[in-house]
Amino acid sequence: MRVQWLIISTLLACVCMACNRGNNYEKPMVCLDSWSPNIALNELQSLYQDETTSIEEEWITEGWVISSDQEGNFFGSIYIQDHPSIPSAGFELLIDLPDTHLFFPPGRRVLIRLKGLYIGKSRGNFQLGSVYSFFDQQNVGRLPANKVEEHIQLTCEEPTSIVPRAIRLNKLEGEKAGIYIEIDSVQFPEELWGHPFAEPEEETSRQLEDCYGNTIELLNSGYADFATSILPEGSGRVRGILTRVGDAFNILISKRSDVQFSSERCPSGPDPVSSTSVIISEIADPDNNNEARFVELYNTGEEELPLLGWKLERYTNDNLNLSSVIDLSELSIKAKGTIVIASNAVVFEEVFGFTPQLEGGKNSAADSNGDDNLVLRDPFGLALDVFGRIGEDGSNTDHEFEDGKAERQSGITQGNPIYDPSEWMLYNDTGLSGTLNQPMFAPVDFSPGGHIN
Repeated sequence: MRVQWLIISTLLACVCMACNRGNNYEKPMVCLDSWSPNIALNELQSLYQDETTSIEEEWITEGWVISSDQEGNFFGSIYIQDHPSIPSAGFELLIDLPDTHLFFPPGRRVLIRLKGLYIGKSRGNFQLGSVYSFFDQQNVGRLPANKVEEHIQLTCEEPTSIVPRAIRLNKLEGEKAGIYIEIDSVQFPEELWGHPFAEPEEETSRQLEDCYGNTIELLNSGYADFATSILPEGSGRVRGILTRVGDAFNILISKRSDVQFSSERCPSGPDPVSSTSVIISEIADPDNNNEARFVELYNTGEEELPLLGWKLERYTNDNLNLSSVIDLSELSIKAKGTIVIASNAVVFEEVFGFTPQLEGGKNSAADSNGDDNLVLRDPFGLALDVFGRIGEDGSNTDHEFEDGKAERQSGITQGNPIYDPSEWMLYNDTGLSGTLNQPMFAPVDFSPGGHIN
């Protein structure tokens, strides 16, 4: 006899006992592993054709549960993603079943029989479920409770720890909705101090901000257990599901403890500013000491410039993905002045006789071996100055400085977001593509901190 979940009897028992979330009752759970996945969630997304569609194929997909309705901030749906730690796709699964966290706890792998379900998209979020019509337009709706067992299996594996994807607010544009994320170093604006997470019985949006003016909306249900809790005044991290409303991103938390604020708020001071007057002026890879590498920045302007929110990025070799970032927020660069970022501050001081303004560390932008690409970005994510071409290994090209240096020509007064080799003098050990075959030796062949425009 096929094992049943006893959903109907459980709900009747719940009515008879007047149970609720506070009773901590347990519903029977049956795990099964009788289905075999034959389509991935990201493949399913790629098949979507901009309209709600019935799935007729005998497809089985799998996912890991990343949401919980235990504290009432989710209702009538669970979110799943295709991997516990490196997701490429997420879905909202609409089901007409209360207390879904008892049936599908976070971290558990589920199998979904797709035939007879509908795939759709609501405001940028992929959805699976039943269907309903509204003004002759089909939309994904909640799967009836008596159909849940037919389409969803809870596997018998132990729960898996879901590792949130760490994201930055200034990089949201390329992120995919429906996955579990973590945003660090965020806070609620001062004007929200004293306000609750949500207004009674209303979905409420509360803005989160980072120290550089980037924002995201935290959406909370007025029926959530923590709705009346007061927003914390410090700063810290938030974990939840990344969703979209049009072009704007939001985050949905499952529980109050997903907001952990234990740090001081963003420092007060000047607002983040952008300027084209800061340029990359020298990049060093000494032939005789690879631990004495450094990058020099120069301010061609007439005013001192705080670098709050500025970043120096490295793209290693022909990598299209960001390899490392140096945060320049603690620095300020004087008018007609320089700052030097060393890969190793101790070695740099031994070789050149003074302390650099910042240590970038190993494999940072300050530790390039001559064939990497560098990008200087302002607090708003704009590329203001670039060395090299992202996606192209610098070896044997017009942006190689292996065993040498890349030195900015005098007369360059502003950054260039497109690499122009005519703005640079390139010294290396090959002399190809218009560069000079002239290895450089520290300290005599370098001038950190001494750029003259």
